[in-house]
Amino acid sequence: MKVMFAVENNVLESNIAKRFGHAPYYLIYDTDTKTLEVKENNGHDENHSSLVDLMNEGVTHFVIGNIGPNAFNVLKERNAKIYLARKLTAQESLKKLLNNTLEELDAPTLKRSIENHDHFGIGEHRHEHHVGEGHGRGLGLGRHGSGRGLGRGMGRGQGLGRGH
Repeated sequence: MKVMFAVENNVLESNIAKRFGHAPYYLIYDTDTKTLEVKENNGHDENHSSLVDLMNEGVTHFVIGNIGPNAFNVLKERNAKIYLARKLTAQESLKKLLNNTLEELDAPTLKRSIENHDHFGIGEHRHEHHVGEGHGRGLGLGRHGSGRGLGRGMGRGQGLGRGH
């Protein structure tokens, strides 16, 4: 059996990534030959064709930290087994999988795909990060707490916007 682990680094001792589609690496472990293959996650297209390619290469089991409905459906339509392994390393989750103690998912862990994640073809994985555009609700320095400053969202906004 071939098992794919969505991980933070390129070794079995690596932590399972919190976000499947954003994992820097995919480790493919063959339980029959005990071999490990490392693939960089170069992003995905709208049809998740890279996941289909992995399944065409014999991967049948996917170990993840979170998965959205699109990727989940692509895998489940092809009879893949998907397992949840939060706060575990790939090595720990492999051991649990082989002992049948890893939780198999029957639904995605996310209600929708991660926002602000553009889809690109294989080999391209781009995100836009704009300085000063915090996505979080600002703590406010204006009257009645309605200022927009000190946002600490994804854009790491540092502005001290005006309140009204």
